[in-house]
Amino acid sequence: MADKTRFPTLRRRDVLTAAAGVASVAMLDSRAEAEAVDEAISAAGVNPHSVMKGRTMDVRGRDGMYVRMPRLDMESKGNFLAGLYVWRLHTLEKTADVRIRQIMAENGIDDETDMPWEEAVALVEADPIVAMTGRARHSHQKLKYAMLQREYHKLADEFLGEMARADKLGPGTLELNPSMRLPKYTTHEIHSMPGGYVGDPFAGHMYHAGTDLGAYVDTNFQDGVHMRMAEAAAVPEDGKVRRILDLGTSIGQFATSMKRSYPDAEVWGIDVGGPMVRYAHMKAVDMGVEVNFAQRLCEDTGFPDEHFDIVTSNLLFHEVKKQAAVDIIRETYRVLRPGGVFSPTDANDPHQTAHAKFTWWYNYRWNHEDWFLDWMEVDFTGEMQRAGFKVVEVAKKRGLRPRWIGIKV
Repeated sequence: MADKTRFPTLRRRDVLTAAAGVASVAMLDSRAEAEAVDEAISAAGVNPHSVMKGRTMDVRGRDGMYVRMPRLDMESKGNFLAGLYVWRLHTLEKTADVRIRQIMAENGIDDETDMPWEEAVALVEADPIVAMTGRARHSHQKLKYAMLQREYHKLADEFLGEMARADKLGPGTLELNPSMRLPKYTTHEIHSMPGGYVGDPFAGHMYHAGTDLGAYVDTNFQDGVHMRMAEAAAVPEDGKVRRILDLGTSIGQFATSMKRSYPDAEVWGIDVGGPMVRYAHMKAVDMGVEVNFAQRLCEDTGFPDEHFDIVTSNLLFHEVKKQAAVDIIRETYRVLRPGGVFSPTDANDPHQTAHAKFTWWYNYRWNHEDWFLDWMEVDFTGEMQRAGFKVVEVAKKRGLRPRWIGIKV
């Protein structure tokens, strides 16, 4: 999708300086802003006059398809934390990255040298700049999610009522399974989000706001990132796309983007997190996009054999245990029809270098990716082949498209 799907002039969250610690807010001409929003919504295929019926907590208006935060002070705190994220990512972590290379050079280690991750960690982790950077990442995540959880729970009755109303609306359906047995690995607080994806009724709200104030800050306007992922998703050679399944759908941004790209297809998004799919359904209802969301395990989907033409996933596998990753690949093969395509956007292709291996551990330790080291041990393409897939390399680099796809032969 062209750049018009995001709001290129929106710069509400500017970079924090280390000394001032203040995020500056750029004011936009209201007419230009409204025109840009309308253009983005039109490009996304969403009619703003026929949708936006699911939300009742839009007390401060909307930013395109999405409601603004319910309180001005909450939005201001969010802008501050988003600015802190940008500064940390582009200044502090780049400084730490340079320091890691220096440490390796001082110890006679070429940056492309392979070594066990434990050795790379022992070499680097105690350096003051590197340690401070990790602690800053940890503290930023904690502060962000503590703020979001506190603010959403202040208005708990109103937000719960909003979701309860949306539960009964369409298009699309919602299936919740509150009595399902949750595997222990799914209950961890990934990214330091309180309750993780399953333990807080506002997990979906926190995840959406948290990613917009972090990894997607000012880059995912109107789900532009997910729309580009949908456009890059692989399709069967015969071109038939009747049913699509999105595994680990989270709050449904990829699933709704697939439906917008393939409007005639039946689209399902499943996730173990009940609060996540509940929020996803409300969001899809609000957008007028027909997607069916269900609280189910990706390794035990409950769908018939050979049911789907495409199975997608986005950043799923590094958040499950090693055995779960293997089981999900096998389940994916089972539910795809012959000729169907498995199109994951997060295929594992780690660089076997000392620097890269320290980064694995850094994500595990300081970004609280509890299963990231498990994921680095998964032979992803090998497991796809053992499940029966024909594996095809479709891109040399990671990004908004899958590196590897599996075709059911």
